Amino acid sequence: MPSSTSSFKTYQLERIIPKHHWATLALATLLSVSLLTFSWEFYCRSLGYAPTLNDTKDLWASRRVLIEKDPTRTVLIGASRMLFDFDMDVYEKEMGERPLQLATVGTNPGPYLEDLANHPKFSGTVIVGVVPGLFFAPGGPPMKSPLDHLKYFQDWSPSQKVGHYLGMFLERRFAFINQEDLTLNQLLLSFKISNREKAKFHPELPPYFYKIDEERQGGMTDIAAQDIKLQKRIQQIWIPLFTPPPDKKKMSPSEKKAQVKKMADMVLEKTKKNVDKIVARGGKVVFIRLPSTGQLREIENKYTPRAGFWDRILEETQSPGVHFEDFDQLKGFNCPEWSHLSKGDSTEFTKRLIPILKKLRNKGKI
Repeated sequence: MPSSTSSFKTYQLERIIPKHHWATLALATLLSVSLLTFSWEFYCRSLGYAPTLNDTKDLWASRRVLIEKDPTRTVLIGASRMLFDFDMDVYEKEMGERPLQLATVGTNPGPYLEDLANHPKFSGTVIVGVVPGLFFAPGGPPMKSPLDHLKYFQDWSPSQKVGHYLGMFLERRFAFINQEDLTLNQLLLSFKISNREKAKFHPELPPYFYKIDEERQGGMTDIAAQDIKLQKRIQQIWIPLFTPPPDKKKMSPSEKKAQVKKMADMVLEKTKKNVDKIVARGGKVVFIRLPSTGQLREIENKYTPRAGFWDRILEETQSPGVHFEDFDQLKGFNCPEWSHLSKGDSTEFTKRLIPILKKLRNKGKI
């Protein structure tokens, strides 16, 4: 009986290898893939997309790690308004320091503030962008996103770092590598399917309308700043996103008011503790209320009135704050889609904001 080794050798001798023009097949495959890739790229660009870095967790981690090297830096946290509306070039030129941008889209900055408060060496200045509806969100996506970013940073592996830099190389060259709109998942979500009793879908989110660089300096795209049709589309998305869901418990106005105050108290208590920790180490914290306009501003005034939210942040934390409605030089800006400034206006807004920040710095408040 033949051994397994001899059987293996016999099998090897009898193996039939198909006779094909492998070089030709490889070349045909390469040409087909290239043609499909560049056709998709051309189509994406025809829709107005352009190569830009994706605002990934890797990109955020690559900025957060810099605090370990210099824990005295000025750090920007908040939601997309801080990402869009604060020009870091202007700040560096006027204040003599390059800030670190850690704001993320649609998020409550509380977890980021807590991360800095718990850092044993951080003693820099924190500029906190406040969108009341997000700042006081007790849970859900506004909290999940920053917590996911922080966990990702803590577990950031060497292979993920290598993948990040390879990804940036490709993102700078291809428009179709766009995580906001052009992933398969996002394309599937773009289908208009109505909610049903046992099939509820997430609310519609805005399409791609901003770009970002390696330092996470964000800004509205020129198309979004000029295309009225796109602006109106985004405006209509903001309305349900910023409007609280219907009250399922059918609470009375007084009960609902008490519940809102209770949640606000919890957020403010934690915020005060985090601010106190940073100040105790010699750091500073300043809150900024960036512009919003149109119907969105009316919704914010209705559901998160200034007295019960913005004013209480400053009162409870005893921190300085800059509200765009309190200074003549910060008024009058138009947000094309009601929530963010155009790139040009963000530069001008920051130029007008700097003298106010300088006065606070001269008083030792930041």
